[in-house]
Amino acid sequence: MSVLVLVAPGSEEIETVAILDVLVRANITVLLASCCPAGLRQIRASRGVQLVTDCHLDELPQEEFEMIVVPGGLPGSECIRDNTRAISLLREQAASGRWRAALCAAPAVVLLPHQLLGKASITCHPGFWARIPSAQLSHERVVIDKDARLVTSQGPGTAIEFALTLVQVLRGATAAEAVAGPMVI
Repeated sequence: MSVLVLVAPGSEEIETVAILDVLVRANITVLLASCCPAGLRQIRASRGVQLVTDCHLDELPQEEFEMIVVPGGLPGSECIRDNTRAISLLREQAASGRWRAALCAAPAVVLLPHQLLGKASITCHPGFWARIPSAQLSHERVVIDKDARLVTSQGPGTAIEFALTLVQVLRGATAAEAVAGPMVI
C-alpha cells in the first residue's frame, strides 16, 4: 500500500515537499497526484515553485491507499475542494476507515465543506480557526484523531512535525524516531 498526496496549482510547497521527503525517508511509497484541470502534471505552487507530479488524478492506479494527504495553500486547497474525483477518493477513504491527513487551509477549505471532518478533533492554519466548530478545534500544532483516522496540522512551520506524525501513525514511533534523528529534529 502507498500514500496518496493530492496537489493543485497553488498548493503550499513547503508542506508538499516536507510530506514527500519525510515519508520517503521512512521507506513509505508515496504517489503525488495532480488535481489540475486539463490533466496537467506540472503545477506552480503557492509561492511559484514548479512541482512535477507522478501522475494526474485521472491516471491513478486502481488501489487502496493507506493514507490520503492534502497539503494546504491557496488556491490549491480550493481547487482540490472543487475536484469531484478528489472528494470522492477522500469520502471512500473515510468510509473504509483508512487514514486521511490535511494541514494548513485544507481541513477548513477541503474537508469541512464536504462534511469530511465528522466529529473529529482537528486543527488548521490559525487564519481558518473561525470556520471550525469550537467543540472540534484544537490549538495544538498537530492533532491525531484516532477514531476518525484523521491527522491535521497548522501550516508550513509545522510541516515536518506533521509528516513525522504521519510516519508514526503508519509505521510506529520507532520508525518516526529513526527518520527524525538524522534530520536533527
